[in-house]
Amino acid sequence: MADLNAEDFAQRVVDYNLLTLNQMDQVWSELGTRDVSLGEMQNLMLRKELLTNYQVERVIKGLRTGYFYGDYKALYMIGTGTFARVFRTVHKDTGKVVAAKVLRRRFSEDPKRALQFMTEGELGKGLRHPNICPIYEVHSETSMYQAGTNYFLIIEFIEGQNLRDLLRIRGRFNPKEATQLMIDIASGLAYASERGLTHRDLKTSNVLISSRGRAKLVDFGLAAFAEQISEDGQATNPRTVDYAGLEIATNAPRDDPRSDIYFAGAIYYHMLSGVLALPETRDRSERLAASRYLKVDPIAKVAPDLPRSVASVVMKAMDTNPDRRYQTPGQMLMDLKMAAQRLEMGDETAAGEIRGKLEAQNEARIAKQFEGYNKTIMIVESNMDMQNVLRDRLKKYGYRVLVISNPQRALDRWVDEESPADIVVFSAIDMGQAALDGFNRFAEDPHTKDKPAVLIVKQRQTAIRDAAELGENRALMTMPVKVRELRKLVHELLKDPLSAEDEDEDAEAEAETA
Repeated sequence: MADLNAEDFAQRVVDYNLLTLNQMDQVWSELGTRDVSLGEMQNLMLRKELLTNYQVERVIKGLRTGYFYGDYKALYMIGTGTFARVFRTVHKDTGKVVAAKVLRRRFSEDPKRALQFMTEGELGKGLRHPNICPIYEVHSETSMYQAGTNYFLIIEFIEGQNLRDLLRIRGRFNPKEATQLMIDIASGLAYASERGLTHRDLKTSNVLISSRGRAKLVDFGLAAFAEQISEDGQATNPRTVDYAGLEIATNAPRDDPRSDIYFAGAIYYHMLSGVLALPETRDRSERLAASRYLKVDPIAKVAPDLPRSVASVVMKAMDTNPDRRYQTPGQMLMDLKMAAQRLEMGDETAAGEIRGKLEAQNEARIAKQFEGYNKTIMIVESNMDMQNVLRDRLKKYGYRVLVISNPQRALDRWVDEESPADIVVFSAIDMGQAALDGFNRFAEDPHTKDKPAVLIVKQRQTAIRDAAELGENRALMTMPVKVRELRKLVHELLKDPLSAEDEDEDAEAEAETA
């Protein structure tokens, strides 16, 4: 490279099809001589916009690839992520400017990953909406100068910047601006949702703001690819980890379409307050921690002067109970449009005026959902109705529930695994003596004698009640049993008393397990 001169450089430019011979002759003509330095040659080509810095650097290194993706010439890189790089490109014949999203080499060499990328690209290609960045073409091509295949998407090039960068500059938006951008985002989500697609990677860097001030969603259809990479451990897509953390923390189904709504609410929260709803961290365990999602400061506390109409949309979108959240982006869009109308009419009611009541309600919900986080209860019960009652009720409070119908299999789990649960509940209601034997053996075994256990019995099972080996971490409950009482006992045995009592429990008509 040190010996490269202007003529060598010019020859490479022609060989790599960056300029034609006629164009190169015009360059020499303008220089007036071939006795020029490499620097003079480069400066002229850059000044005349015949080449870009990206192209010049590759030519100097003698790299023969990376200049063309299909019929599009790469001008420069505009973004890079976990699984792809994005280039501004121009069609070699029509001059149309678009972006090319190119799959990274380590993934393109894996046929499974390559197929996933192409499939997701085809899904995204079917979306045509003013607030979704369109995918025009999906390609794979080989090169005589490079082993393997290039996989890439041709997408719209949007003049502007992403919302993340804009927020770093602006800090926050006024309510009218933030609400209009949120209407754009929700419109794109609603359109895709009606076609059975969710985003699954919603974040400020995936929202582009055009030079006209309109929001467009990017990477629709690529989140499943990114999440698959994450599951296999080959890469980590931070936001798909966030989605998993949210769904674990809130007991939502995996791939819950309502998760997009929560993260749309988090974007709105950020735009309105200038504060991140979720603290940023690269640590995977911190991203998965329930407290990250369940203990978000209410927007009415962070920005008490915000109009109530917009604060209420944020609160509903980010409700930690997915059943109380907006159920579709279309529902959120309707409320956003109503909020925009109220802002136009001069909504003066501040969010801080309703903060007290809403904050108290939110804290009660958080206490309820956070109560059982990171705690596992093993239920040993043969009656399916009882299994379902206990499983469903306890999961509402954040517990992980393992249900086993046979006491011996339950004890075997403690042999095969170091500590499969924090506490075991044996039910003698239908199993009688078998449950008692399992409970007592659990108390005697040196591997489990220090683990808390509960035995549930009927009122008339006096012989079983009398034969149960009780102690500091062994307790008995007699039917009828309320789940609220069981929760209290579980926390007493775990030496982790409930921090708050859920006063709404009776109002929810909690069924007795009789």
